[in-house]
Amino acid sequence: MAVKPAEGAVSQVCRVCGGEVNPHGECVVCGTKQSDPPKADDKGSTTWLKGDSDGGLNAWIGASVSGGDSKDDALRKWLAGEDTAFQDWIGVPTTSGGAKASRTPAERVSDDKVRELRTKALEVDGLHAELEAMRSTLNRELVNFRQGKFDPVKYIEETANLSKQLQTEIAKRRELEQDIEHIKKGSIAVIKYVKTQQLKAGGSPELKKRLDQETKARQTLEADVGEQRSVNEQLRKQLESGLGKMKPDQREVKKRELDLVEREATFKAKEERLASMPAGEGGAPSEELKRRFEEELREMAEDYLAKEEEFKKRIIGLEQEVGKYKIEDKVRAEAKAFEGKPKSEVQAAFSRKEQEVLHKEKMVLMREQELQRLQADLQVKEDEIKKVKEPLTYKEEELLRREEDLMYREKVLQAEHRKVEEAKAQGGSVEELDLKSRLEELKSTITTKEEEVRTKERYLQQKMEELRLREQGLISEDIEARDKDLQVEVKQQKVKMGIPRLDDLLFGGIPFGTNASVYGPAYVGKEVLVSLFMAEGLKKGVPVLWILTDKGPTEVREEMAFALPGYEEYEKLGLVQYIDTYSKSMGAEASDPNTTYIDEPTDYQAILKAVDARAAEWKKKYPTYRLAFRSVSTLIAYLDPTTTFKFLQPFVGRRKRDKAVAFYVIEKGMHEEQEIQMLGSLMDGSIEFKVEQLKSFLCIKGICDVQSRGWIRYTYTKSSLSIGSFSLDHIK
Repeated sequence: MAVKPAEGAVSQVCRVCGGEVNPHGECVVCGTKQSDPPKADDKGSTTWLKGDSDGGLNAWIGASVSGGDSKDDALRKWLAGEDTAFQDWIGVPTTSGGAKASRTPAERVSDDKVRELRTKALEVDGLHAELEAMRSTLNRELVNFRQGKFDPVKYIEETANLSKQLQTEIAKRRELEQDIEHIKKGSIAVIKYVKTQQLKAGGSPELKKRLDQETKARQTLEADVGEQRSVNEQLRKQLESGLGKMKPDQREVKKRELDLVEREATFKAKEERLASMPAGEGGAPSEELKRRFEEELREMAEDYLAKEEEFKKRIIGLEQEVGKYKIEDKVRAEAKAFEGKPKSEVQAAFSRKEQEVLHKEKMVLMREQELQRLQADLQVKEDEIKKVKEPLTYKEEELLRREEDLMYREKVLQAEHRKVEEAKAQGGSVEELDLKSRLEELKSTITTKEEEVRTKERYLQQKMEELRLREQGLISEDIEARDKDLQVEVKQQKVKMGIPRLDDLLFGGIPFGTNASVYGPAYVGKEVLVSLFMAEGLKKGVPVLWILTDKGPTEVREEMAFALPGYEEYEKLGLVQYIDTYSKSMGAEASDPNTTYIDEPTDYQAILKAVDARAAEWKKKYPTYRLAFRSVSTLIAYLDPTTTFKFLQPFVGRRKRDKAVAFYVIEKGMHEEQEIQMLGSLMDGSIEFKVEQLKSFLCIKGICDVQSRGWIRYTYTKSSLSIGSFSLDHIK
C-alpha cells in the first residue's frame, strides 16, 4: 500500500525535465534517477523549464552570472537582442577563428545607430527612385490625357490588380509572421532541449550544428520578412500613386474598397481565431460575434455593390458623352478638311457619305427584319408557354373539382350527423335506422322495377307477335307470289337449284324424281349447295325433309340462317321436317316438335318408315318435295356397304316414285372406289367437287342434259355459291 506524503513535505521535481519525482527518487516523466537532491541554484531553471514563468529564466541566468560563466552571459545577451551572442553561447567560432569579444554598451548603441542610419539611407534612396518613377508616370499620363488617350477603365483595372497583389502580399506577410512565431517558439524549445542535454552530458557537436542551422533559418526568415515588408511598402506606395492619378470620386470609391478588403481580412482572422478556440470558451458570445460580423460584411457588400452600380451608370453616361463629343469632333474635322477644296471633290465626298448612309439604312432594315424574326420566334415561344400553361389550368380546375367534392362530402357528413342525432332522439341506433330506410327504399325500387319489367315484357311479346304475324304474312305472300314459278316447274317437271348459273348449266333445273349424290372432299361448299337447294324449295312453298346422321337440327338451322333468313318461320308453317338419328345416339335432348328422333343410325327400317310417313302426308298437298341426306358416309361407317346398299335401293326407288328431288352427301376420302361405284349405280347422277392448286372446281355427271361436262371453277361463301364461265363445246 502506498504511503501518503506528509502534508508539510515539499514535493521534489526532476532536475532534467522539471517533472514530478515519485517517492523512489525517479521522474514520472523522463524516468531519470534523482540520486542527489536538487541544488538550490537549479530552482530557477527548473521553474523556467516547467513553463511556470519567465522569472525562473532570469533567476537561473542571474545565478549563473554570479558564478562567472561566460556561456550564460552570452545566452543572456542573445535573449536581450544580440543575435551574434547565440553563436558565442553554443561555442561556434567566429570568422576570425575565435569567439567574439564582448562589447561595451556604448559600442552596441553606436552600432545600432549606424544600422538605423544605413536603413534610413536605403529608404530615402528608395523613396527618391519611387518619386522619379511617379514623376515620369504622371508626365506620361498628362500627355496621354491631353491627347485624348486617357482610359479610366484601364486605371480601375490596374488599381484592382494592385489591390489583389497587395492582399496577396499581406497574406504572405501574415504567413511569414506566423512562421517567425513558430520559429521563435521552436527556438525556445530548442534552447530548453539544449540546456537539458547540457545538464545531462554537456554540449555535443550535433546540437551545436542543429542550433547553427536553426540560427541560419531564423536569419533567412527574418531577411524574407524584411524583403516582404519592403515589397509591401512599395506596393502600397504604387497603390497610393495609382489612387492619386484617379479622379476624386473614383479615388474615394477605391479607398473604400481597400478599407472593405482590410476589414474583411480582419474579420476573417477574427473568425479563424474564434473557430480555433475550444468549444467551452466560445458559446453564445462567439455565435453573437459571428452573426454581427456576417451582418457587417453583408452591409458592406451591399454598400459596395450599390456604389459599383452607381459608378457603372456614371461610366456609361460618360462613355455616351465621350461618343457624342467624338462625333462632334469628327464632324468639325471633316468640315475643316473640306474647306478650300474644289466643289467636285466635295460632291464626291458627299456621294460617298450618301452611299454610306444608304448602306447603314440597309443594315438598319436588315436588323429590323432580324428583330421581326426574333419577335416571331418569341411569339412561338409564348405559344409554347401557353400550351404548357393549359395543363396547369386543367390541374387548377381539377383542384376546384376536388374542393367541390370535399364540400359535398362535408354536407354528407353533416347529414349523417343529423341522422345520428335523430337516432339518439328516437332511442335506436343509427345502423338500424339506416337499414330500415334502405330496406324501404329497396322495396319500393324493386316494386317499381318489377312493374317496369312486366310492362316491357308485355310490350315485347306484343311486338314479337306482331313481327311474327307480319313475317308469316310476308312469307305467305312470298309463297303465293312464287306459286306461278312452282306451276312452271310442275309443268316442265324440273326444279330450280337456287343458283342461276347452275340452273343455266342444267338447262333450267333438275328433273322431278332425281336422286343425285353430292360428292367431294370436306370444306369445299357441298353443304352450301344443298342449303341453297333446300331454301329455293321453301321460298316456293315446297316442303323439305332433312335426314341427319352427323349433326342435329340446331346446327342445320344455323347454316340455313345464312341461306334463308326467316327459316324458323317456314318451320312454323310446317314446311320443314327432320329425321334425326344423331341426337339420341349422342345423348342430347330430343324435344323438337318438327323432328322425328331415331335411336340409332343403324336402324334403317325406322328411318324408312319415318320418311314414308312424311312423304305420304305431303303427297296429299304438294306435287313434290325436296330431301337432303346428310350424310351417307356416316351411315356406311356404321353399317357395311352391302347393308347400306340394301337400305338405299328401296329408299331411292320410293323417292323417284314420289317425284321428289333428293341429294345424298358423300364425303370423299372415306370410301373405296368400288363403294363409290356401287352407290353411283343407285343414283341418277352426281355433282362432284375437287380442289386443284388452291382453286375449287365442280362438274355434273349424269342427272340430265347440261351445257358442259367439264370442270367449272366456282367460289362460295356461307350464303352463296358463284359459278364461273363454261364453254358450249362440251354439250352432251
